[in-house]
Amino acid sequence: METNDYIQIGLLLVAIIAIIYSQWSDRKQRKLQMYAEYTRRYQDIFMNMPDDIYSGTAAMDEITKKHMRFYFDLCNEEFHLWKDKSVKDKVWKLWVEGMQIETEREIFHKAWDAIKREYNPDFRNYFEENVINHKYEEK
Repeated sequence: METNDYIQIGLLLVAIIAIIYSQWSDRKQRKLQMYAEYTRRYQDIFMNMPDDIYSGTAAMDEITKKHMRFYFDLCNEEFHLWKDKSVKDKVWKLWVEGMQIETEREIFHKAWDAIKREYNPDFRNYFEENVINHKYEEK
């Protein structure tokens, strides 16, 4: 082999490494954007929830149901991201703990009972076993 051959092989290897790094970096950036988007949606949902949900005086009216549906929809989407391996188990565990804390309020149980049939059985079973009927345990 001549020097030019080694140079060409070296340039090819550099190009391959650059492509792999670029794809890895893009994937990491997309995941960060996804996490940021779900965090923003979570904050929007809870900032717009009626105050009576937190005071414990909320009635199960259509407005409360609508806000609860937004929250359960978000949980459902997060569940499917985790099932599709788009979310790491470590992140999912944090999300589930947050769900357990939020759903300790009685109004969440009433809302879930009212609308749970709207969700697919896979999510519904997981949510009932691991979230809504599971007490959050501080570690």
